[in-house]
Amino acid sequence: MPGQNAFGKTQEEYGQSWEIAAALWDGPKALSEIEDHFYSYVRLLGFFSVTRRMERRHGRMAERIEDGVEAVVDRGWVVREDDRYALTPLGREEARKPLADIRRSRDLLRRLARPQTVSQIGLGVHLGLAALKLPAALLSGSVGLLNDATDTLLDGLSSVLVYLGLRFDREWAANAVLVLLMLGSGGFTLYEAVHRFFVPVDPEVDWFTFLAVILSALVCWALYLYQRIAGLRSGSLALITQSVDSRNHVIVAASVTAGLIASLLRFPLLDTLVGLAVAILILKSAVELFIETVRSFGEDAVDLSRYEMGLPEWYDQFRQTQLQDWMLYLVATQEMGTRGELIDQARQALDFSDNPMLRELGLPQQLHADQTERMIGRSMDELFERGWLVGDGQLSITDAGREHLHRPMRDGKGRNRLGRASGRDGKSKGRV
Repeated sequence: MPGQNAFGKTQEEYGQSWEIAAALWDGPKALSEIEDHFYSYVRLLGFFSVTRRMERRHGRMAERIEDGVEAVVDRGWVVREDDRYALTPLGREEARKPLADIRRSRDLLRRLARPQTVSQIGLGVHLGLAALKLPAALLSGSVGLLNDATDTLLDGLSSVLVYLGLRFDREWAANAVLVLLMLGSGGFTLYEAVHRFFVPVDPEVDWFTFLAVILSALVCWALYLYQRIAGLRSGSLALITQSVDSRNHVIVAASVTAGLIASLLRFPLLDTLVGLAVAILILKSAVELFIETVRSFGEDAVDLSRYEMGLPEWYDQFRQTQLQDWMLYLVATQEMGTRGELIDQARQALDFSDNPMLRELGLPQQLHADQTERMIGRSMDELFERGWLVGDGQLSITDAGREHLHRPMRDGKGRNRLGRASGRDGKSKGRV
């Protein structure tokens, strides 16, 4: 079926047939190698578990792939040459289509990750949110929402400053202004909250106010993730500063919601307390970023490790554990005898350069060789440290290793077809 791609152009919604054609882009492959093209996506996600449930799923997947290969042969896209399959001129034209779309998507993602693009999108988002929150704040009289709306307007200005700072290579100066704006916003919020103690206002709450607050929280959360990832990727302290401010808006929105609910319960003082909490939060973040900005003055590279998000670390640990159990499984089934063989098999399983779709997306280049080596090395070390593997030359699995391996396998006999695939030289990549 035709659809719209990221550029607004009509395109096909590519299915399994096009994926099979793309798998053969680099040359003829055996059926097991075509299967590995599909399994490589699962390995990329880090799923190396060995269970009967996984075995059944991938067994059904292999059957669908085999049926799909026969279908593209019937369509004239692929011809069989002994035990291998190759693209015909028609099949090559069809394979070119998804590869070209993937390439365009890669270019779009790269543009979206550029700090200048992030600041432009941030400007549009903040102006839109301010246009929504200011009327809601004025209609309801909520001090928390009014302060948040004012801060959102200042964020729009900060996005302009970040763009100009990046454009003219004055990022440090732009970040300094951002911190000053955040300090000013926090000071103004504190003043308004204290003023409401002496001149109390009972907010009027309606559905529009709640809608503005909830929508603001969702949008700011998405913007926080976008700015934080782009900031860490580019090493931009200015984008990190903006991401901190966006995260504050999420907390502010939750606090404002609590204040609005309290107003419905005839306890408007909570809205004033929320305003105080928001002011303290903004001022605290501003002071921390001010210290970071001063430290970064005159430095070529800024240490942004403290702003790393926990999810990537958790996911790396997940992939590490999955790889470790799979390596243990290979020794248990006597498919790998020596340390060198096991390491080579793991390297092949983590090599995605022979997947044309992933290659066009640029993922193999992002998975650096040293990162892969560290992952394999840590898995090997932990297997020995835990006492699950022994041996200097010929590897053996211990009783403790078998007990650990059988626990997720339930009956100890599960076999997973995920990695029953071949590398470029036709050798098995192992059973993942």
